[in-house]
Amino acid sequence: MDVEAEKLGLKGTQLEEIIDLKLEPELIEILQQSEGYLPAYHMNKQHWISVQLKKVAPEQILKLLEMSYKFTK
Repeated sequence: MDVEAEKLGLKGTQLEEIIDLKLEPELIEILQQSEGYLPAYHMNKQHWISVQLKKVAPEQILKLLEMSYKFTK
């Protein structure tokens, strides 16, 4: 989804392409220390994370997407 950078806590008014994923809270804490990972947009920030699609490698996004799918199953 496209979200204004300002709504994600970023500077600027450009749109950021993100995906929200549900993951283990411990993993979310680790990921948020890296570029491209933000507190979840419009979701519970303890269990969800927003991933900037242009800043995170597609292979990493696919792995996290699989984990999120299993976690929400």
